[in-house]
Amino acid sequence: MNAIGSIFNGATSLLKGMSVTFRALFTKPVTMPYPHKEPELTEAYRSAIELIRFEETDTHDCVACLQCEQICPSFCIKIEGDRPEGMKKKRATRFDMDFALCSLCGLCIDVCPTTTLKYSRIYDEAGYQREWVHDLLDGFREGEAAYLERAIAEEAEKAAAREAKRAAAAEAKAKKAAEEAAKAAAAPEPEAAAAPEPQAAAPVEVSDESAPAEPAPASAAADSAKEEEGEGA
Repeated sequence: MNAIGSIFNGATSLLKGMSVTFRALFTKPVTMPYPHKEPELTEAYRSAIELIRFEETDTHDCVACLQCEQICPSFCIKIEGDRPEGMKKKRATRFDMDFALCSLCGLCIDVCPTTTLKYSRIYDEAGYQREWVHDLLDGFREGEAAYLERAIAEEAEKAAAREAKRAAAAEAKAKKAAEEAAKAAAAPEPEAAAAPEPQAAAPVEVSDESAPAEPAPASAAADSAKEEEGEGA
């Protein structure tokens, strides 16, 4: 009886397993034959940062401002740069990122003033050591000389256009001033206005109250003086 029961249980479990396998033949696969097929990454996938190549310049736009290096909490970014002769903006000459230290926080991407940083699509980063230093300028060094030549020529053209514009404005201003001076010289001088004739002062009427008292006659003054002398005697 025990042997028959064991055989029955084994056959039952075998049929259950085969049923699961049979149903799986008609379902969509959930695995991928990697590395023969590359995975489809979502937009939210994050990996090591990289420099963006712009179509209008065919290169990056890193100006070596060091903002990403200063804000990095893992201190995994090292940047160096200088200003080429004939250009206003600096250019990065070194941009190293140690992916072994990177925490993928995205602060470097947020503070980039030229929006030239983004997450890469690297998904197969593996190795036997932790020295995963990425040279972000590696793919741009070949065309850097051609870009600098074009950029310097464009800066020279812009400077020449600005200088020509300033010269034209100064010439127009001088021409306008000369025309105004010529008009002022050709205009007739205005005649001097005749001085107004002096007007006679109106007579002032003086009232009796404010008029000064008339002086006493000389004879009356002499009589009063004689009377005072007689009294004194």
